[in-house]
Amino acid sequence: MDDSHNSPETSRLTAEAQRAAPLDTLTRHNVLAESYFSAFNGIYMALAIMAAPVVAVAGLNASPLELTVLASAFPVGVFIGPLWADLGRRWGMQKLVTQMAIWANVPLFLVYWVRDPLTFTALMTVSQFLNSAMRMGQSSLYRVMYPKEIRGRVLGQLTFWTFLTMVPSILVTGWLLDKSREIYQVLYPLAGLCGLIGSYYYRMLHVPQAERFPRTRDTIRARMAGVERIISSDRAYLLFQIAFFLSGSAFFMSNHVILLLCKKSPDFQFNAFELALWMSVMPQLLLAITSPVWGRVLDRIGIVRCRLLISLFMTAYLACHFGGILSGAVWLIYVASVLQGMSNGGGQLTWALASSHFAPRPEDVPLYTGIHFVLNGVRGLVMPWVGSILFVLIQPWAVFVAALVSLASIPVILRSLHVKEVSAEAPPVEVASPGARDPSTAQRPPPVPG
Repeated sequence: MDDSHNSPETSRLTAEAQRAAPLDTLTRHNVLAESYFSAFNGIYMALAIMAAPVVAVAGLNASPLELTVLASAFPVGVFIGPLWADLGRRWGMQKLVTQMAIWANVPLFLVYWVRDPLTFTALMTVSQFLNSAMRMGQSSLYRVMYPKEIRGRVLGQLTFWTFLTMVPSILVTGWLLDKSREIYQVLYPLAGLCGLIGSYYYRMLHVPQAERFPRTRDTIRARMAGVERIISSDRAYLLFQIAFFLSGSAFFMSNHVILLLCKKSPDFQFNAFELALWMSVMPQLLLAITSPVWGRVLDRIGIVRCRLLISLFMTAYLACHFGGILSGAVWLIYVASVLQGMSNGGGQLTWALASSHFAPRPEDVPLYTGIHFVLNGVRGLVMPWVGSILFVLIQPWAVFVAALVSLASIPVILRSLHVKEVSAEAPPVEVASPGARDPSTAQRPPPVPG
């Protein structure tokens, strides 16, 4: 029998053709509907997540403690990712996204009556907590909605629309805060309204093969058994997550510390608009511009090599921030902001697609995503506090420590790449997830390097 059609060269050419081919009708509909969702949701994310620390500091005079709590808000929800995954399997992931998108916007309407930093921090914490469930549902659906060959390309486009609206929203927020400290009471309800409109568009998605996510309630023992099987059999995924954990730890340790150091530095004298511009707007603008490019890079070289490039960019931007703060060279802060945006452009894609890439079957995605979310939650809950303690003890050198942590992720991701390339040459090992059919009868697609 002629097996030439199964050769690596033929598979590569087929994948290239699929990446270059126009989208089918269903995929075009879903990309359009999710693009509208992403655009409206970007305004919500601008106010509830990205601009919230700037509003807390410049508009409400929040303390470092309140700022640290705000930095930990989203990871609180991420930490219970397996529970969100279980809820998504019972409701359906699309319903999980739409319901949590609605409830996450409710606290934004309540900001109209807020005049103290503690209440503002509490409302944003609740909103970000619920938003984490929405992100869980989105990440789990990418596997069944978009073919692997174009997944990076599609997510790059969706990320572009999110940050295309997010960036101006952050910029306008910072500019208006310099005009009136109370303007946030108007901006947040408007952002909540945009979030509700976005949830309407997400309901318009046609989700194929939705029945492949078993809507069963698994026991804790079953979930833990699934986690143990993944960790013991998928070493490439484990190493990838360790590298991801180190990179994310560096970000959470340093992000709010850099904001505080730049605000207090007599060398910079940033006002609210400039803080929003260089700490949020410029990184998000570069994220929006570069995310479609990162999507195509990811499709071509694979998620692990893509993550390696991101770690290099991230270490460079943290080094620039440290050098700028220590020396008072404002141009290094500008360079760091640009490099941060470029690294975040790829980081958003790999964050969202990691579970879909490594999970052997669609029904395994929620469990992989649960592991991904728990590790993200741990670093998000712990590392802002570690960064704050280092800030108190060693001031700007806390940023240097974060740069070293980011640097440590590079050899780990290289090891993950090596393990994945070796496993691609070996027979695949099936990983069963809770609620899945008999694993002995399940078929796993052949692994793709990278």
